[in-house]
Amino acid sequence: EAGRARGQMETAPADVSGVRKLVKVLRGHGAVGMLPDQVPGAGEGVWAPFFGRPAWTMTLAARLAAVKNVRVIYTWAERLPRGEGYVFRLQAPTEALTGEIEADAAIINREVERMILQCPQQYLWGYNRFKQPRAARPAAEAGAS
Repeated sequence: EAGRARGQMETAPADVSGVRKLVKVLRGHGAVGMLPDQVPGAGEGVWAPFFGRPAWTMTLAARLAAVKNVRVIYTWAERLPRGEGYVFRLQAPTEALTGEIEADAAIINREVERMILQCPQQYLWGYNRFKQPRAARPAAEAGAS
């Protein structure tokens, strides 16, 4: 938390008050950063393909992108060798979001895949991106493939 709050960044709680804070920042023409590959709780995601497998995917990023005049930029940080720091990469989207939550979740996953493939050795592969939240319908029942 302390590292994320350095400089001019602020954190937002992972609840309704945090979402309100993010929307307020966006409406004020501010910037919001998110980690869209984190597995959300039940009721906060949809099944979308991620490297060819169904993954329970957050919808918050797509919903926030629908806020008027929001420009989406994908970013990642590449760790430099020998602890020399990071190179911060900014990437324009290769696909426009549609406003349809399920389609946009799949688009965001493809954009995350694209970033990972640039430097796969630095992705946190130990994080279980394919787990199923307890109350979420299984992927097969939801029609995800």
